Amino acid sequence: MLKLSHKFFLQTFALLTLFFLLASIVSYYSVKNIVIKNDTALLFRELALISHDVVDRDFKQLAQIFKKLDGHILVINKRGEVIFSDAKEGEKNIFMRQEIQNAVRSGKGVDVRYSNIYKKDVLYVAKEVDDTIIRLSYPLTYGHFWVYSFWVWLFGVYILASLVALFLAAKNKEAIEENMQQIAHYFNAIANKEYARSFSVDFAKEFVDIKEHLGQLALKLKKSEAKKEKFTNKIKKISRQRNEIISAISHEFKNPVAIINGYAQTLLEDSHMPPIVRQRFIEKIYNASSKIANMIDRLALAMKFENNNLTPRLSQFDMCELASEVVEFLQQKYPKREIELHCQKSIVQADKAMIEIAMSNLIDNALKYSELPVRVWVKEGEFCVEDRGIGLRAQEVEKITKKFYRVRKSWDNSMGLGLYIVSYILKLHGSKLEIKSEYSKGSRFCFRLEEA
Repeated sequence: MLKLSHKFFLQTFALLTLFFLLASIVSYYSVKNIVIKNDTALLFRELALISHDVVDRDFKQLAQIFKKLDGHILVINKRGEVIFSDAKEGEKNIFMRQEIQNAVRSGKGVDVRYSNIYKKDVLYVAKEVDDTIIRLSYPLTYGHFWVYSFWVWLFGVYILASLVALFLAAKNKEAIEENMQQIAHYFNAIANKEYARSFSVDFAKEFVDIKEHLGQLALKLKKSEAKKEKFTNKIKKISRQRNEIISAISHEFKNPVAIINGYAQTLLEDSHMPPIVRQRFIEKIYNASSKIANMIDRLALAMKFENNNLTPRLSQFDMCELASEVVEFLQQKYPKREIELHCQKSIVQADKAMIEIAMSNLIDNALKYSELPVRVWVKEGEFCVEDRGIGLRAQEVEKITKKFYRVRKSWDNSMGLGLYIVSYILKLHGSKLEIKSEYSKGSRFCFRLEEA
């Protein structure tokens, strides 16, 4: 397949060649008409001058005069009989020639035809003089010097124009190849995801349009790549979280299962175990199974929240009284820990069971991650838990309420559902969890419900 520059040259060359051929044909016929017109006028002038000689029947004198013009003379009467002719060979049916017939009808006649004698075109001019017809014949010559000069000039213009076209084609080829190289490099840059790369083309508007389209393509690919990367990162994050969740669940279940398995195996192997020790082992098994049941309940509750399967059952209750019940329960769970409760009567309308779960999760977290006493207070519909534990970094505060999120190296290997459940419960009640924390100094978790 031809390149653009080659096509340009060939098309230009073809156009120039066509122009040269048309110019040659037009000039040839133009020169021919001019020569015929001039020679016809010349011959008629000669006929006007020699008419009296024809009347005097001085034909030899006419032949000598006209011989100087390299022509021939023929005189016939109106019956077609030749009176005089200086031609070496005679013509047949002379009276029927077109120029003769025109002279008979209108007094003058002109015709141009090829002569086998002269091997070229011959101009025939006839005129009626008294009772005779005089015909002069003159071989036509189109190859005058100025005609040849014109054709040489025209051919020179053709050669020069062809060379200029060849030069322009070479320059166009260079510019096109440079622009195409720029476009090829840009394609490679796009293939290598270098979407910020730019390039310059200035050969023609079509190349500028290609540049604009490629720029739009690069922008779309960049956006698509960003979406792809974002989606990939999201998949990786989900996969990582899934592995961490499996690890957390495995760890959380491993300890109580090991306790149950160990104490149960001991009970089975020692049938003479003292009742007091047996009772203690049974309590350990019960506590471990309760822990497993609690973790399963949390997972089930989180799934219900995820599927929007829970609707708050509103009722009026005292937040202070509910907080006291939660603290009392957790005090039994953590008998060696101190929980300071400061509360005032605060009647609210909410789902009591859900708010109890929220309070229990917040206090339980504070007890887990702080060795010092935990403070709890209720006042005018507000519930707060404050600890002086490990605290949270600023970037962790924004993520701590997300499902399965766990703070690395700071929090225990829990499933990361407690604060997610709290946050979702408060969302169902038109409230939100407010967190204030300072790393290594402690945290405060609060939420507020409208008083009834």
